[in-house]
Amino acid sequence: MDAHTALRESPLFATLDDEHIGSLVQIANCRTVPAETRLTIEGRDHPLAMYLILDGKVEVRREGHAIANLGPGENFGEMALLVPDLPRSADVVAMSETTVLQLTAWDFAPIIKGHPEVALAVIEQLARRLIASDHRLVEAYGTRG
Repeated sequence: MDAHTALRESPLFATLDDEHIGSLVQIANCRTVPAETRLTIEGRDHPLAMYLILDGKVEVRREGHAIANLGPGENFGEMALLVPDLPRSADVVAMSETTVLQLTAWDFAPIIKGHPEVALAVIEQLARRLIASDHRLVEAYGTRG
C-alpha cells in the first residue's frame, strides 16, 4: 500500500482533501524495518510520532503480553499526536519486515489546528480503544461491586 492510499483510507485522515493528504505524504517519514524490530518501547520512550502501517504486521504488547495485531492500513501511537510528553503505553514489535509511515507531533500540529475534524477523529479512535479495553477487562475479571 502506498502512503497516499493509506492516508486517504485511514479513518483519521478521511476528511482531508487530496492537497492535504499530499502535504502529509511530504512531511511523513517512510521506514522499513526487519522482523523483531521494536518500533515503540513501553514506558521508556517519549512518543513523538504515530505510525501508519503500509506493509507487514506488528504486535502490540503490554507488560510482555500480546494485546493486538495490526496490519496494513492500521495505525498506532496516535496518542503521541495529542499528548507527546507521556511515555509509550505499549511495545509495538514488527512481526515481519514492516513498512510504516511515521508522522511526528510537530509536523502534525498544523494539520490539527487547520482541520479540527482530524483531531476529533483521533479522539474518537482513542475513545473506541478505551471502550474496547474496558469490555476486555470486564470479560477477564468480571464486574466488581
